[in-house]
Amino acid sequence: MPASSLREEQKALTRRRLLDAAESVFARRGFHGASVDEIAAEAGATSGALYSNFSSKEDLFLALFEERIASDVSDYTQIVGAGTTLDEQIRGIADHWMAILHERPDYFPLLIEFWAYALREQQLRERLADRFTALREASARLLLEGAKQRGISPSASFGERFGLLISALGNGLALEKLVNPDAFSDKLYGELLALVFKGQEALVREGRAKSTAEIEAGDG
Repeated sequence: MPASSLREEQKALTRRRLLDAAESVFARRGFHGASVDEIAAEAGATSGALYSNFSSKEDLFLALFEERIASDVSDYTQIVGAGTTLDEQIRGIADHWMAILHERPDYFPLLIEFWAYALREQQLRERLADRFTALREASARLLLEGAKQRGISPSASFGERFGLLISALGNGLALEKLVNPDAFSDKLYGELLALVFKGQEALVREGRAKSTAEIEAGDG
């Protein structure tokens, strides 16, 4: 193996160890409590190695969050592909998010901690917003594909609004769960999304019917 390829492979392995270590330390200490030195030590690396891969602790967190988003979007894609109806797809996405809250109990509190911190730093806030946007767009795209399978073709603006609703409602319910885990059933999220989508679907069909009637009236 050429020396350059070996160096690249070693760098990739170091980056992977740093990300895995960061995930563990962030979960244990929180974002503010975690230190670059502790993350590097847990990865079996030096602080210099960490800074050669990531410009800051914030950069490391965002890289980790980006990986998590990619993994979750992959899971959502499989869920939508397995759903035989749009209702199953919507509820499957919602149920998966609620399962994440149970299976990775440190994940959302850590995100909220970083979120609050990023609000006070414009560049950091913009970088976090970009990642939220990517997740919303992926969720909306999957559900719009499901809608098209039913002969519905919502507008792009509908997709944007529904993607935002999925995110906002999911995060809001997750916050409620943090305060009171028994406040509501895990199925509530899916029920609410299904209800909202059915309402939006009715509006889309109604708008299409009105457009058709207007065209027919004009032809008359």
